[in-house]
Amino acid sequence: MSHNQDDTLIRMVNQIATNLSGASDEDQVVQGIRRHLESFWARSMKQRLVACLDRDDTELSPLAQRAVVELAGRYRNGAQDSAQ
Repeated sequence: MSHNQDDTLIRMVNQIATNLSGASDEDQVVQGIRRHLESFWARSMKQRLVACLDRDDTELSPLAQRAVVELAGRYRNGAQDSAQ
């Protein structure tokens, strides 16, 4: 995926964070973002988003970044559904 496609994924996850941010406390928002990514995003999109964490210029919002860090941890721990 190109840098431009990465930016699109970042923009999308930031929009999800914005949409969920008014609902409850930050921990619940982060869990909601992560659950959304796990449920509705293709594995390739999730992997690309996790790889964006290594970029110095990532523009993930703080809540989106926390969710992606959690998602990355779940990948490392093997919690991701292998069917996606």
